[in-house]
Amino acid sequence: MNRSMKWSAGLLAGALLLGGAALPAETGYAAGTQAAAKKAEAAQVRVGLKWKGALSAQQGLLSGGRVYVPVTFLRDTVGLKLSYDAASHVYSLGDGYRKLNLAVSQFGVDPNVNGYYLSEGYQGKLIKGRIYVPYKLLNDYLGYQSVWDAKAKQLSISPRTENTVTIKNVSLDKTFKGASSKLIYPQVSGLANAAAEKSINDALRASMDRFAAQADKDLKERSAQDREYEYDSTYVVTFNEKGVLSLVLVQSSYTGGAHGFTLTEGHTFSLKDGKELGLSDLLASNPGYKKQLNSDLAKKLKNNPGYLGGFKGLTSDHNFYVKPNTLTIYFLPYEYTAYAAGTIEYDYGFSELLPKGANPFK
Repeated sequence: MNRSMKWSAGLLAGALLLGGAALPAETGYAAGTQAAAKKAEAAQVRVGLKWKGALSAQQGLLSGGRVYVPVTFLRDTVGLKLSYDAASHVYSLGDGYRKLNLAVSQFGVDPNVNGYYLSEGYQGKLIKGRIYVPYKLLNDYLGYQSVWDAKAKQLSISPRTENTVTIKNVSLDKTFKGASSKLIYPQVSGLANAAAEKSINDALRASMDRFAAQADKDLKERSAQDREYEYDSTYVVTFNEKGVLSLVLVQSSYTGGAHGFTLTEGHTFSLKDGKELGLSDLLASNPGYKKQLNSDLAKKLKNNPGYLGGFKGLTSDHNFYVKPNTLTIYFLPYEYTAYAAGTIEYDYGFSELLPKGANPFK
């Protein structure tokens, strides 16, 4: 989701963030966090990094139970294109729908993939003038997998074996009088089944058309004195393996008032026939999945400080998306929690929900 941020242009212009140079003392950021940085550094453990089996000269860091990978490893060893936008002060890795953007400021390293902002668990680190990102980000959103050798303290990274499908960003060719907009949605190509391909693309386009129609409706009620409305949309691919494609569409709008609103839509498709899969499809081998999920979700929601009440069980078969080995259930703002809580997400390993050996994608 889009959100405003305050960048530190002096920090970005004055330090070679990717080359290992130290931050300039005059930024205030370096001086103000020196003690904290030293304490954090003492708690970090160096980790060997392998790419396709070959050990790299560059090392990662084990911090707080997570492995962090230097951006320079992704550039020099993995081969991702790196660029820097001086106007927005953002570093970018890769391209297309998996383009990783890293906004570095005195507040930290804030990542987004294809314009989809990630939660705090995916934030990077700035250490001795170098940018590090958590391996979890590579695993969940960039199409990589790994094997961890605890004894040797080495992480061996390799590309995932993904479906043979092309995914591209498409811009909606539409302008709105009285509003600014940037509307991006996904379309797929290259599937063996043309009918399945059309079915998937139609469903994704239909979601965008609904959002555009709502914008038209909003603007009919806008007065000439109102500030310009804003509409933005993008998406992120969370799973593209085993004949299944899972995506999250994010549609944000501002129509006045204290804040805007962001709508999240998870879509999971079978590439074989184009069918949109529901929880009942993925969890078919567990007849009691609803009871199990409802019981656990009720406890978690009630423990949320922003809980508004009203949860009596899942009311949709589709408010989820898939990540590697993981099912993520989400709820929108105001659905059960206050706006400030944002979109609420809860992860469940398939191993928690299915009998041993069961395949959710068969």
